[in-house]
Amino acid sequence: MPGNLRAGLILLTASLAIGTIGFILIESLTFLDAFYMTVITITTVGFGEIGGRLSTTGRMWTIIVIIAGMGAALYTAIQGLEYFADTVIGGKRRQRRMKKSLEELSGHVVLAGFGRVGQTAYESLLREGADVVIVDNNPAMINRALEQGAYALEGDATSDEKLKAAGVTRAKVLIPAVASDSDNLVITLSARALNPDVLIVARAVSAETVKKLYLAGADRVVAPQVGGGERIATLAMKPDLAEFIDFVSRDATVEFQVEEMKVLPESAII
Repeated sequence: MPGNLRAGLILLTASLAIGTIGFILIESLTFLDAFYMTVITITTVGFGEIGGRLSTTGRMWTIIVIIAGMGAALYTAIQGLEYFADTVIGGKRRQRRMKKSLEELSGHVVLAGFGRVGQTAYESLLREGADVVIVDNNPAMINRALEQGAYALEGDATSDEKLKAAGVTRAKVLIPAVASDSDNLVITLSARALNPDVLIVARAVSAETVKKLYLAGADRVVAPQVGGGERIATLAMKPDLAEFIDFVSRDATVEFQVEEMKVLPESAII
């Protein structure tokens, strides 16, 4: 919920509470009568006064409640309408634009899972200039991806229909990077059946799943926990080698890096 709408609801609730307390203290009304009086005052429905004619102080308090309550109610209503227009109407419009863009996309990367591993992969893919379509079943992760300007679809990546919606049949690469090994296996199997030519680079949470992912059709398998342990050992035993690998492979900290280039048969190099 947006902060402005939340603030409006808080103001409206405070107006109802303070107005009720005021009528209880000034007019000696019961809680229900005081709350009723506050509601009909803020909404200006025009019902009669409860408990007979209000005192002068009660009328002054009514004026204050009308001004403050109406202001809070109008502010909340405006923010609510904006939120509705943005989430419902605007959301459907964005979905239509997203669907149309995805239908025209090809040679892209489908990234299943936008957790810590997925976000790190996404940032690296962006630096390489790749088009990335993110699939995640967590609405918060999808909103974060959309805020970064990414193509993002909410849903279960183990579903063939969701993979098709992400354009896996036209994709160049698929990265199953969810936190469940079983889900990554299903995603790999489904994607391989839908697109035999797609390059699948899968994440393995446990070392035991690496072989299974290869059998399922993955071209490459990365186990961050296992790789992290091996890297720690390399840094401890062969620090110079680890530094050299970082130097030639990571473009974030050095001025040059190792690149892969295809040499065609008609090239002069051949």
